Amino acid sequence: MKRRCLTLPVLALCAACLRAEATFYDGVAAYVNDKVVTVDTVMRELHAGFDLTKVPPERLGARIQELFPVVRDMLVDRMLILEAYEASGAQLPNEFVNGRVQEILAGQFGGDEARLKEALRKSRLTHDDWMKQVRENLIVTAMRQLQVDRKIVVSPKRVRDYYAAHKADFAEDAGVRVRTIAIDPAGGEEAARKALAELQAGKPFAEVAKAYSKDPQAANGGDWGFIDPKEYFAEPAVAALEALKPGEHSGILALNDWRLIIQKAEAKAGKTPALEDIWPQVEAAARNELAQARYDAWIEGLRQKAYIKNMDVKLQ
Repeated sequence: MKRRCLTLPVLALCAACLRAEATFYDGVAAYVNDKVVTVDTVMRELHAGFDLTKVPPERLGARIQELFPVVRDMLVDRMLILEAYEASGAQLPNEFVNGRVQEILAGQFGGDEARLKEALRKSRLTHDDWMKQVRENLIVTAMRQLQVDRKIVVSPKRVRDYYAAHKADFAEDAGVRVRTIAIDPAGGEEAARKALAELQAGKPFAEVAKAYSKDPQAANGGDWGFIDPKEYFAEPAVAALEALKPGEHSGILALNDWRLIIQKAEAKAGKTPALEDIWPQVEAAARNELAQARYDAWIEGLRQKAYIKNMDVKLQ
């Protein structure tokens, strides 16, 4: 069951920054009034906020290119929210920040300050920078609650209408179990043909995947488990998968310099519960939809008053 979460545009930097990559990226991603959003900040948040470990290698570069403007815009919005807060003249008490710091220290690091310091070192953050991000995250949350969350009222009719329009979203245990054989450019078409020939000769897909595949799932027989293919694969692979019956595999698909053979191992249609059984979940989803619309309108108002220039960034 997937939802677009209102908090997604408000990045949880206080935690996410500690999972970011150590690689440094030079350049400016966007100008916001008299401030800048750096490429390095966008890339760190991108790697911290999105799980790229399951993205096929041949798809990774394109996926990062897709996510980059999304994360950049999130950071621009965050900057505008912080500016709106500063303009309001409000002051966040230090005890709130210190309390949040202690929560993070206890919850994520078992109260061990040495572990926190090591995490900060690996993510190239000073303690003061991290404290600043904790403070800013509290401000963004408070501003969102003030401008959005407190003004949301969800009627029973809206809950029923939302359920009627989104029944498929609440299906339980739905999904497709996918297996892949991904051949890197070094293996090329020749290795892909050999792998396909072995499959056609009756060799189990998992064995062929272990022998030929170069993606992270190779050791597990190419098994991705039950997933939404659209979240991980390019359109040609998704289209090929949709045309398959459970147990069938595709031919050789060309994705940039990679070659891919994909199998629909299993498929589950899922069962949709009655509204009465999942009323709280549907009500929460309907509330989130209203909140997202109000959030978008609020952010658009802030953007209309700001100078924003997005730079053309080419990622290597």
